[in-house]
Amino acid sequence: MTRSGIIFIIILILNALLAFVYLLWYLIFKKDKDNRKQYVMHTMIMLLCPIVGILYFFFAFLKYHFLKLGERDLTDVEFSKKRQTPRVKADEERERNIVAVEEAILISDQEKKRTNMLNVLLGETEDSYAAIALALDSDDSEVAHYAASFLQSKMDSFRENVRKMQEEIEEGDIEDEECQEQILELINYMNQMLKQKVFTKIEQVEYVTRMELLCDKLFEEARGRMLPVCYESILGRMMELRLYEQAELWGDRFCEQYPDQLSSYTLRLKLYFETNRKDKFFEVLDQLRASSVVVDNKTLELIRMIQR
Repeated sequence: MTRSGIIFIIILILNALLAFVYLLWYLIFKKDKDNRKQYVMHTMIMLLCPIVGILYFFFAFLKYHFLKLGERDLTDVEFSKKRQTPRVKADEERERNIVAVEEAILISDQEKKRTNMLNVLLGETEDSYAAIALALDSDDSEVAHYAASFLQSKMDSFRENVRKMQEEIEEGDIEDEECQEQILELINYMNQMLKQKVFTKIEQVEYVTRMELLCDKLFEEARGRMLPVCYESILGRMMELRLYEQAELWGDRFCEQYPDQLSSYTLRLKLYFETNRKDKFFEVLDQLRASSVVVDNKTLELIRMIQR
């Protein structure tokens, strides 16, 4: 065999080894099994196109991670919310409660309607206050009274509990673990109530502002105890109220502290989509693609839907 033939065979062997190393790296070491077909296809291209295939993917990797050639053309990107098709997994427990309330309101027999409404209110209702509020518009004044009394009682209890818990926190020392736990508990407690949006907008803004102060206290004095769920809670409530400037601040803090948390990217994507800031949206999208975060199917579907 000639020298050139030997070199050619060596190149083919090295090419095959690199191709299989690429495949094994992503499937075994990176454990990215969601894109298995993509990596197998890349490997086949490397095998069928020796050297050229490997160089192509190598330079594509360098360009994607280290180079940004030119400005992104966003003129044809449409952010119309009319094109959204929400695909949110149903909360079965919550849906059961909501259906029960709606059925209690729609029953024509007045006595049965009142009995069913009382049964609903006596059940597990912590996550169904918004649904119970539907009964306030019932044509039966007794049913509306049941719902109003129930909600007023729960809202008064919430106000009093928040007041007491805040007083305890103010008397404590933020450096103590017990005080930090109290803050985390209060943030979670407030979020569970505020996400149901049963307060007036003025009062909702007031309590979200209190939540922000608690989060800020943890962020400044005990940042290590500022958990992802705290960021998710404050960002969610702020975006509901369209407090976008504050939400952007907390979104940046979230990503800075937890760059490996998927929700730190998805919440900012949602924020910039709602505010129609295309440049920031694609900036976050590039950050997500360049990170080692594993993207779930729900997030991929959201991104595909927005980019259509």
